[in-house]
Amino acid sequence: METVLVALKDSLILSVKLFLIILPLSIFHEFLKGRGSGLSKKHFAFLGISRSGLVPLVTGIIIGLTYGAGVIIHSIRTSDIGKKEAFLILLFLSICHAMIEDTLIFVVIGANGFILIAFRFVLAIILTYAIHRSRIFRTPEGGKE
Repeated sequence: METVLVALKDSLILSVKLFLIILPLSIFHEFLKGRGSGLSKKHFAFLGISRSGLVPLVTGIIIGLTYGAGVIIHSIRTSDIGKKEAFLILLFLSICHAMIEDTLIFVVIGANGFILIAFRFVLAIILTYAIHRSRIFRTPEGGKE
């Protein structure tokens, strides 16, 4: 009986910890969705990412791929994000995801946080821009997908 009580207590503590993590993330995501209309399209247009793609992009940068992937899938299904834009968002996030979380982990073990953030962000911009401008997404007739 004591084992069951310990398991219940530990489960309750874990549930509270998860709630304290997930609730602020959900509030942040809803805040971003609400502010998405106020975000300027020109900030990421040079990368091929539209205003509707900014919410999943920013969510993935700050929170990470796990939660960001759910937001991206939802955004693709409910808005006008095409295959090319979805690819560009995921390319950017493959390099530049969970910037706060990952940086803090590496800073604890002695890395320079500024260098990590700057290098990852610049590399993500360069590669996303290069792929956006490349011929990968062009059809043989010269049109874009």
